[in-house]
Amino acid sequence: MGKVIEVIYENGVFKPVKRATLPEKTRGKVIIEEKLMGDIEEISKKVEEVLKETKIEGDPLEILLEMRKRPWD
Repeated sequence: MGKVIEVIYENGVFKPVKRATLPEKTRGKVIIEEKLMGDIEEISKKVEEVLKETKIEGDPLEILLEMRKRPWD
């Protein structure tokens, strides 16, 4: 089973953020996670822009409930 060790990249070397309790010369792989929060914030801004441009006539909840009743092909 693997371990997750948070690392920081400095001066060309990946260094553990906290002390790692591993035997010397232990090999592993570093997987870089993409910044998810930045993606979520960007998508949220785009959704807000679309919603500002979209005019909804009637009660949005009633429209949603009516749409859910429709048969989907």
